Amino acid sequence: MPEIKFIPINKIVSVAENVKVLAAAIKNKIDIRYGCGSCQCGTCGIQVVGSIEGLLPMEEDERALLKRMQLKTDGSQRLACRAKVISGMTVVDLDFQETYSPDEGLDEYD
Repeated sequence: MPEIKFIPINKIVSVAENVKVLAAAIKNKIDIRYGCGSCQCGTCGIQVVGSIEGLLPMEEDERALLKRMQLKTDGSQRLACRAKVISGMTVVDLDFQETYSPDEGLDEYD
């Protein structure tokens, strides 16, 4: 069964395959910043620490929004509303949410 470790709180939760990081956080009462929950606002950006192999690869809508927000699109930064856990242990650094503004970079495309 896949697991997600949320740091810095060091809480590990077991999840079913294909569960979104955001859904797992909400279900387990983990304080995570989010807005729309549907890849429109970018509020739920997270940093994946270490291996990204435990997550399904990102789809184009997520990649495009991360790019517009001037965040990495190599899989190390994801949207919790889109990142689905498929295997192993995925480590998510929630402190990353304090390092960016979901509005940054969006005005130039609107």
